[in-house]
Amino acid sequence: MAATNLASQVSSPASASKLITADEIVASGARTAWDALRRTVPNVQFRESRGQPARVSRRGRASLYLDDQVRVVLDDVRIWDIRTLDAIPASDILTIEVLTGLDATTYYGGTSTTGAIVIRTKRGTLR
Repeated sequence: MAATNLASQVSSPASASKLITADEIVASGARTAWDALRRTVPNVQFRESRGQPARVSRRGRASLYLDDQVRVVLDDVRIWDIRTLDAIPASDILTIEVLTGLDATTYYGGTSTTGAIVIRTKRGTLR
C-alpha cells in the first residue's frame, strides 16, 4: 500500500499542474479574470490588441502545427472568446488550475497538447 501512495505523489516529467488559490489572486491585486491570469499564471504569454485580451499561448514552440493556443475553460465550459475574461471580476474566482502535458490532454483531449487553464468561479460551484 505504501508503494501506491508514493507512486501517486510522484509527478511524471511529461505532466505538470499548478493550482492558484483565491488568496493568491487577491494578493496579486488583479481586478478582472484576465488580470488574474496575467499576474499569476507562469509559462504562458498573454497578448492584447488595443487594450483588449486577444490571445493566450504557451511560451516556446510546443506544436508542429504552430498553434500554441492554450485551452481556457471557465466552470467546465470552453472559452472561445478570450475577451470574456475581461468582464469577470477577479473576486469571483475561486481557483485557477494550469494543466500541461498529459494532464491537459487526459482531461481536455488531444487538442490541449499546449495546455489548459481551468478557472473555477464561486458562482459556478454553487450549482
